Amino acid sequence: MSGTLTSAQVDRVDAWSAVYDEIYTDGHARGTAADGLEGWVDALSGRPLPAEIMWEWRDATVDRLRGLRPVRILDVGIGTGMIARALASEVRSYHAVDLTLAGVRDLLDDPGRPSGLTFDRRAAHELSPQLLPGDRPDLILLNSVVHYFPDGDYLEVVLTGLLDLLAPGGVLFLGDLRDARRDARRLRERALRSEPWAGPGRLDALVADLARRDRELALDPWEPGRSLGVETTVMARCLQDSDLARYRVDVLLRPEGSAGPGGGARATHRWEDLGDDERRREVGARAVLRAGGVVDVPDGLVCPFGPSALEASAWTPAGGAGVHMSRELPDRLILTSRPLAPTGHRRGEPQ
Repeated sequence: MSGTLTSAQVDRVDAWSAVYDEIYTDGHARGTAADGLEGWVDALSGRPLPAEIMWEWRDATVDRLRGLRPVRILDVGIGTGMIARALASEVRSYHAVDLTLAGVRDLLDDPGRPSGLTFDRRAAHELSPQLLPGDRPDLILLNSVVHYFPDGDYLEVVLTGLLDLLAPGGVLFLGDLRDARRDARRLRERALRSEPWAGPGRLDALVADLARRDRELALDPWEPGRSLGVETTVMARCLQDSDLARYRVDVLLRPEGSAGPGGGARATHRWEDLGDDERRREVGARAVLRAGGVVDVPDGLVCPFGPSALEASAWTPAGGAGVHMSRELPDRLILTSRPLAPTGHRRGEPQ
């Protein structure tokens, strides 16, 4: 890939490799690695995420990716293979790379795995066209991996290289991205959980300490698309209440010339104009979503009023694909009636 990396950036990547190699190896020793849940921790409580939350997250992510109708997938950061186990048999090729393949040892050793499922142990910045086993992918995944990157500069180097690998009309999917616009709220919530009785001064000190010790990358979800000059769609996580739903988003990047997100509303209505109470607004939203969209919808997980993304996804014909994040207002949702355009779709073509 193009771009110059510093030794500090490479060392940070190598450090994560050692951490997860140990986590996955320990999981195999305990016999728990095959469930795919090793290493998943709630960022608010510090405890392992409940299995039901993780399976809901996995199923919602797989459904979102299926809606793009990919044929060839490049999975950068396969981890424990939660997505690959669901999608590899449905596509022509699924090439998975990671710093460590210890999390998918059972797949590597399985002679009955899908014939198109291939593996390569390497870092995201080490990928190049010559290292791909076949045709260029129409869907590249960076799912729940960007927050382990050293910084935004490293991310830009990686994304620039990945866009060069993408087939015409392809999509780059950044899943489970930590939304920096909500990060102050997340840190405050975490501090209050640790010391519910903390006064304002003590709370500020706790938040500052958490921010200093936080090793994970958070960023404005629109920034990668802005810096690369590509079309961006930011989607809410339509899940039950958890860290994954409150403070993380999915981002679709499409190079110029490919299809738009397919989610732009043809006619929009403001949430507050749909009625004077929550019930009337829900009825109004369901009605207008048959042909248009609703903007400025308060996200009920972080606002004292309004629906959660999961609740709102039941109102629109597009389901979870129709619940996007507002660019200007980080605590607001946009609801649309149109599904995402599939990979290979070009702007102006019928869906």
